[in-house]
Order: sequence, then structure tokens, then C-alpha cells
Amino acid sequence: LNDTTTTTTTSNKAVNSATLQFNNKLSQMAKKFDVSTAAKVEALLLEAVKNYQESLQNNNNDDRDDKQEGGEEEEQTTKQIIAPNTVSFTNAITAWARCTRKDSAKRAQALLDQMHILYKEEGWGHVKPNKISYNSVITAWARSRDKDSAHQAESLLRKMYDFYNLELENSINDDNNDNASDIARNLKPDSRSWNAVINAVARSRNTNCGDRAKFLLDEMGRLYQEGDGDLLPDALTFGAIINAYANSFEEGASDKAAQLLMHMESLYQMGFENAKPTTFVYNACMNAFAKDPLISINATTGGDITMNRAEKAEQILTSMEKRYEEEKDYRVMPDCISYSTVINAYANSNTEESGIHADAILRRMINRYLLGDTKCRPNAVAFTVAIKAHSAAINAALLAEGTSATKDDDVQRKRTEASARRCEDLLQQLCLMCQNQGNDRTLKPTSVTFESVIQALTLANDVEGVERVKLLRDDGGMIINNTRRK
Repeated sequence: LNDTTTTTTTSNKAVNSATLQFNNKLSQMAKKFDVSTAAKVEALLLEAVKNYQESLQNNNNDDRDDKQEGGEEEEQTTKQIIAPNTVSFTNAITAWARCTRKDSAKRAQALLDQMHILYKEEGWGHVKPNKISYNSVITAWARSRDKDSAHQAESLLRKMYDFYNLELENSINDDNNDNASDIARNLKPDSRSWNAVINAVARSRNTNCGDRAKFLLDEMGRLYQEGDGDLLPDALTFGAIINAYANSFEEGASDKAAQLLMHMESLYQMGFENAKPTTFVYNACMNAFAKDPLISINATTGGDITMNRAEKAEQILTSMEKRYEEEKDYRVMPDCISYSTVINAYANSNTEESGIHADAILRRMINRYLLGDTKCRPNAVAFTVAIKAHSAAINAALLAEGTSATKDDDVQRKRTEASARRCEDLLQQLCLMCQNQGNDRTLKPTSVTFESVIQALTLANDVEGVERVKLLRDDGGMIINNTRRK
């Protein structure tokens, strides 16, 4: 939406000073992200439209002789009349796109529809919608929580092409090459149009939204190959689709996410700088592996699928670390979310080695933070998923003990007890960090943290440990000497 306000400075011979001042006022108001400003901007716009329509009607009703007598006076008066134009409407649409009201997208759409009516039915050429107008409405739908928002955004993109083709055809029929060039520049959908629609579809959480967004991405790429050089997807677009796959919880979704990541890598190597994977994209792909249903298949049932999913997530993390060390590009710098996501992947893998792998990733994270990487500062989420990983290891060990006649019960018991103690250690370490940092909220254990530790200690039959953790929880996470496990 940043290019919306710049249209107020574009040259337009038909724009008088009153209209310019009016547009600048709307532009300034439209910059606010709140619940009330958009309605005020629209009210000012509609009032100006009404006044302009009345002025046109009055001029049409004037006697020709009266108009000729006062021609100079009328011309001076006309200069002071606000004539709402494309910029005026687009600023109002932008205000709705930034508004937090539930009906914001519908209100933005209504203004675009009104622009078409004024342009087609009343012949107001100065309110002809352009691609900024369309892109602003598409953005409004992309931000909307309306269940039909993805469909509306995609439908609007198709209508944008229809309007562009119609205007271009009319211009060609009129043998006006200059106007055709202006139409291509001002109305043809661009990468912003497509990226906004793809993001709307990917974030919709509709069934198969990831596949639908990928279909649109492929269509965008085909149009680029056919010569539309403006259609280049950016990293956020790829990231939104990968994130959609992660949130789909579908089997094999992580493989689709990984393929997209590889496609981005290829595009970047070919010179498309905007396609360079970012931390957000890497994190989304690792999250897809962490949430893939196949990751929960127990490795003891005969497959290596489980560890492959978690290990792939770690491989992505390792590649991030390597790329950052080589390029020193902050856009690919691993952060707390990166490490926590991989820890969560190992926790979801539900193997006897889940806790061991989680500890290794947590140590890597802490080491980077101690070396000065503030983005890797540990928080309660990282420790909680690490605890979850050790609890998963206990469950896997107990399951293996119940299904195998050859397992050494004493060895299994010791491993279970060790994992449970590690859970309590992680909890106490987190509590101490929280106290030392002035009860930093990001380090404060949650009810989930405490319950995970209690569950692990219960599985290990550590009654005293359970009581210690309950006491620690009741004390608000404050470490007291007699509650610290020796």
C-alpha cells in the first residue's frame, strides 16, 4: 500500500488546487491503522462526490447567456470545487485496507464498485480505477478474516484482468498507442497484485489452501515465462505457501514445502534476488516437517520415516547456520524460533532419542546467544518443547518396554528416570533465568511447562519430584532452597 499515497503527486492537468489539497488530507488520514479513521475518510469522500455531482447538475441547468456573462467568474469558482478522482477513492480504499473493522474489505470493495459506476455510467474519466486501487482492495481482502476472503481476492484479480483487457482492446480499436501504453502501465496486474492474492489464499486455512496457492504461483510463473516481466514472486509469497502446508497437517505436506524451498534456492541462484529464502521461509519449512503427521510414526514399528522428518528439519537449520556464517546476511540468520521449531520436530518424533536430540539443539541455541547472537535468546517456548521432547522419550521407552520381551527393564527404568530428572532440571533452569532477568515474561514457565514436567515425573514414578514441581508452581516459579532438587 505504500505506493498509494505517492499517486497524490502524479501530474494530472485536470486536478485543481482544491482537489490536490483534499487528496493530501485523505492520504494523511489513511495512514492510520485503527477502527475509526476509514469511516471518516469515506464520509469526506462521499460528501465531496455529492457536492461535485450537484455542481455539475447546476452547471447543466444554467442558462447559456448567464454562463457566457459570468464565464470568468465561473471558471474561478470551478477551480475551488473538489473533483474527487482516482487518487481520492484509492486513499479511501487504502484507509479501509488498514482498518481493523470486520467489514473493512467489503467497504473497500464497495468503493471500487462505485468507481466503476461513476466511470462507466456517468463518464467520470478522472475516477477510472487503476492497479493501485485494485491492489488496495485485494490487500483488504488478504487481511480480512472473512471466510470467503480468499475467493474474493482471487475473483478480484480475474476481474482486474477483464477490465485491463477491455480497456486495452478499446484503446487499440481507437488506434491510440499512447493510451494503450498508459493502460498497460496503470492497470495491468503486477507482482503486488498476484503476491497479495496468493498470500490471501495461503493464509485462508481453507481445505487444500496450500495447493491452491501453489497453483496460483505456478500460473504467475507461466505468465512470467510468456513475457510478463513484472510478475515475480517474493520471499513472503513463498513463505506464506510453505506456512500453509505446515498448518495443513497433511501427510507429505513437508515434502511439498521442501520442494518450494528448493525452487526458491534455484531462482535465487539464477539471479532473482527477491526469491532468496529468508529466516521466515526457513522456519516455515522446518515447521512443516515438525507438524507432518508422518513424523509421529514410531520408529520401532519398522520404518525410518520418523527420524527422517526430524533430521530434515535439523538439516535446514544447519544450512541456515552455514549460509549465515558465509554471507553474514541477517535475512537468513537463525533465531529462537528456528531452534525451537527443530526441537519441537524431535519432540513430535516420539522416539527414545527425542530428548537427546532436543538437548543438542538447545545447547546450540544457547551457545549462539552466549556468543552475542541476541536473536537466539532462549525463551520459555524453547525450554517447554525441550521438556516435551524428554517426555516423548519416556513415552517411547515405556512403549518399547511393553512391546519387547528382550528389553532390559533396569536399563529402561534408568533411562526413564534420567529423562524425568532432565525435565525437572530444564524447568528449574528456566525458573532461575526468569528470576535473574527480573521475571522476564518471555522466560516465565507456563501451565503447560509445569504440567509437562509433572507428567514426565509421574511416568517415572518419582512422587517426590512431582511434589517439588507442584510446590514450585504454587510459588510462582520462584526457586527456593528447599525446593531445588539436589
